Amino acid sequence: MASLENRARGAFRHANRKAEQFGVANDLTYDDVMYLFKLAGGRCAYTGRFSNDLSLEHVIPMSAGGANTIGNIIVVDVSVNRKKNNRSFLEFIETKYNPYDVAPLVKLLAARGNRDYAGLYDELYEFQREECNAWYRRLMDKQKQAAV
Repeated sequence: MASLENRARGAFRHANRKAEQFGVANDLTYDDVMYLFKLAGGRCAYTGRFSNDLSLEHVIPMSAGGANTIGNIIVVDVSVNRKKNNRSFLEFIETKYNPYDVAPLVKLLAARGNRDYAGLYDELYEFQREECNAWYRRLMDKQKQAAV
């Protein structure tokens, strides 16, 4: 079993490589990551279960333009992170877990990022709406091509 410091160091390096790959804002420090891992206390933010295999989860995925900052990250179990993949945070929580779990996580992120709860929730909702619209456009384009 890897130590907390080793898991945090690995998660920090991975997040920085991904931020560079996607060209997103990146002001995350190793101290930020250690703070988040200690704050998590070995628990997944989504499930609340203890895990020895925690990772950093970007609420708005870096592949969709989300920043690599403390205000966009929570600590989750690696298997849960893989399940979420690039889906929107709200969609994932509401379909996989209790929809009432959304508010505490958004409040946590808002406090970390020194942001307004309602504004952050609106931003996450808008991100989800845009993702759904993009998915629908791709689906319709496939249907259109299949009909030709």
